[in-house]
Amino acid sequence: MLLRVAPYIFVLIWSGAFVAARGGLPHFTPWAILSCRFFVAAILLAGLAFLIREKEPDWNAYRKRWAGVVGAGILMNGLYLGLFFTAMLELPAANVALIGSLTPLLTAVLSGPILGERFKTLQWLGFALGILGVSFVVGVDYLTLDAGTGIAAALGGVVSLTLGTLWHAKVARGLPLLATNSLQMAASAVSCLGIMVIFEEPRIEITEASIIAFAYLTVGVSLGAMGLYLLMLRHGAAGKVAANFYLTPGTAAVLAFLILGETLHWEALVGLLAATLGVWLVHKAGHTKYNSNSTS
Repeated sequence: MLLRVAPYIFVLIWSGAFVAARGGLPHFTPWAILSCRFFVAAILLAGLAFLIREKEPDWNAYRKRWAGVVGAGILMNGLYLGLFFTAMLELPAANVALIGSLTPLLTAVLSGPILGERFKTLQWLGFALGILGVSFVVGVDYLTLDAGTGIAAALGGVVSLTLGTLWHAKVARGLPLLATNSLQMAASAVSCLGIMVIFEEPRIEITEASIIAFAYLTVGVSLGAMGLYLLMLRHGAAGKVAANFYLTPGTAAVLAFLILGETLHWEALVGLLAATLGVWLVHKAGHTKYNSNSTS
């Protein structure tokens, strides 16, 4: 049951992160807030790991693969979010979301040679519909994007999340979920702290907006959404799991309309519908389902 509803909960929580980040980003610098966020998340996850004992965890495999777990976690959390936050300092969120829509397609393309995953024609059509849907939601196209540090940061974020997803799917399957997530958060905190010291003049303003944003991004996204993402990667194909990101821009637009009172254009609804159809094709073509042995 959890695996069936996990994609919907994941998309809802992850989409809310756009709203939270938009409200909190003026009050803190990217790498500083990520360092604090991942540090707190690592402690909370470690506490949960002690309280909630997973059934028959494979600790021997965990000790053997910890380095791969750390590398994947830094890519999926620290570098991905840090680069996307950096991009949002120079680019509108819509442009960043559009670039981010390349993640599922790139994951699907690379999952073949790396993980041996194969997708059918209708599933590739689903990936294409997902990108088209995101383009409608954000209202810009790739040709309007000028080269610059913001574009480079966003593209770097796409590559980081893609490689981190594939690496995690390869080395972390079957490992204890909470302990794995805690280790990845701790490693991400250290990496973001190092980047902050070298490249950033850190700034964190304690305001109501920054506190709410920090709490949501830490508990809701780092613990809740990322935990669901790792759970889905454990039981499903990496390309299929990454396809869920197509739904986040449209859902974020709806949440921004409901919570922030922002304008909701009809194009966003059409785009969300197209992206939803695309994700449905990716998940349902060939009647494949999540299961512990699934690799396609």
